[in-house]
Amino acid sequence: MSNLDLFRMGIKNLWRRKLRTFLTVLGVIIGASSIIVMLSLGFGMSKSFEEQIAQWGSLTTINVQKSWVEQPGQKQAVLDDKAVASFKLIPNVAAVSPMLEAYGSIINGRYLSNAPIRGIDPDSMEAFGFEVAEGRLLSKNDELTVVFGGRMKDSFYEPKSRVWREPKINLMKDRMTLTLDPNYGWSSPGEKKPSYKEYKIKVAGVLTEGDWQTGYGIYMPITEVQKLLKEKEKAENQKPQPGRKKETGYNKVDVKVNDMKNVQEVQKQIKEMGYEAYSLNDELESMKKQAAVIQAVLGGIGAVSLLVAAIGITNTMVMSIYERTKEIGVMKVIGASLKDIKRLFLFESALIGLTGGVLE
Repeated sequence: MSNLDLFRMGIKNLWRRKLRTFLTVLGVIIGASSIIVMLSLGFGMSKSFEEQIAQWGSLTTINVQKSWVEQPGQKQAVLDDKAVASFKLIPNVAAVSPMLEAYGSIINGRYLSNAPIRGIDPDSMEAFGFEVAEGRLLSKNDELTVVFGGRMKDSFYEPKSRVWREPKINLMKDRMTLTLDPNYGWSSPGEKKPSYKEYKIKVAGVLTEGDWQTGYGIYMPITEVQKLLKEKEKAENQKPQPGRKKETGYNKVDVKVNDMKNVQEVQKQIKEMGYEAYSLNDELESMKKQAAVIQAVLGGIGAVSLLVAAIGITNTMVMSIYERTKEIGVMKVIGASLKDIKRLFLFESALIGLTGGVLE
């Protein structure tokens, strides 16, 4: 039997039983659609998790802090300039910036904003992906100059007003004052407060509204924040307490990795150096594991639908064989071999599956 005869007979037999063929093809369409939809939901959840975490901060930035657990017989690792230099030597590290954090208040006329003040290496801002909507980024020569987070405009309020009014703030043009007084504008009768300095600041720029990590906060050159913290200590007359170690080094160090796939390896090397290292990839990996479980469940449901469709094709062909025993006998009489008959039925079943897949 030639291939052309096989094709013609297969089409003719399927067309002769149109309703049965249609229902079988419909089962294939539903089964294939089910598994594709279920798997797509799983992939969509993974992508959604990644986009959600990206709003919290950069997925290629590692936050390094000193370990708070001292190992017996080992000297505790300190986050200092030597540590910063060692991080820069790690393969796949694009940039490293120490970070000093303080909390203070920004005074703009009758408006006030309490915000974190972050000291950063100005030369690394571009490498860490900071982008300005207005103005420019920081430079090393800036004195008492800040860059506002993209959402800082919404953080101002009027402390003496009983009703909230939307503040009219122009971050680039308004005159502003900075103080490290944590309770500026609030005092109890008879309370003696330290005499905190107030600094007139210049605004270099305002960041674009990106993730929550950079949205709220004020960025200054790290050398300027160090000066502010020393003057704050003088104002508070802080003295080392007996038996308490003096804090040294930086609060934390941010490490920028060149690619998200290299974050885990760089993070592992930093931990081996005796530091605590955290990145948003930790959260992402946890969410991906949850998505993988859900995807496996959804894929299993889709696979069952596809299996039912395959059983439907098998049932159709088995019933067709029982109904066409006379036709099979005639084919054998006129010279068709068992191999040709098998090819015919396999062709019909393959055509049903192919038609269902194409229509799906």
